[in-house]
Amino acid sequence: MSNPNSGNRDIWIRGNRRAFGAVLIPSLLCFAAATFLLTPAVSEIHIAWRIVAAIVAGFSLVVIISLLYWIFRPLLAYQNGNLLVYLNPPHVIKVPIDLVEVFFAGQSDSFMPTPISHRTDELSESRNIVIRLAERATDYHERKVKPIFGSWQEGYIVVRGTWTEPIDKETLRFLNKSLVAAHRQQKEELGK
Repeated sequence: MSNPNSGNRDIWIRGNRRAFGAVLIPSLLCFAAATFLLTPAVSEIHIAWRIVAAIVAGFSLVVIISLLYWIFRPLLAYQNGNLLVYLNPPHVIKVPIDLVEVFFAGQSDSFMPTPISHRTDELSESRNIVIRLAERATDYHERKVKPIFGSWQEGYIVVRGTWTEPIDKETLRFLNKSLVAAHRQQKEELGK
């Protein structure tokens, strides 16, 4: 845990690099193929196909940049007495750490299709991180977030596990230990 006055950000939960990587590789291939069609090496291609290739290359580049942004961006972090919640890109929502009570596991729809071998009409489920906020934190009980990343209702923040690093007992133990240390550190700062 860093000094809360130092300005350092402690990352508590990172995004799921494997999930983003699974989309990044096809995007890179698509960009490379479309860019190749725009080179002089492919001189006899019709102008209409060049325009399509330019559009595909541009779209692929936007996807690649946004994926790289998310791969290195945390979903939860701590800085200067605030829990930083990154569930509404590009905005960061700061929650005073003294309003955060506990982290625990939950489960909900993953917003990802189920594998073909397990195909049903239902969405697959993911393990989530649930953050309970203090009842007195009425200003923080509801926030608009991207549903694919989670939800924020009635004083509970849900971080969808589809987009996080693996969630297990150790992850939740780390989060709660970090929370206790942040609470303790804040009380020490207030006592000075």
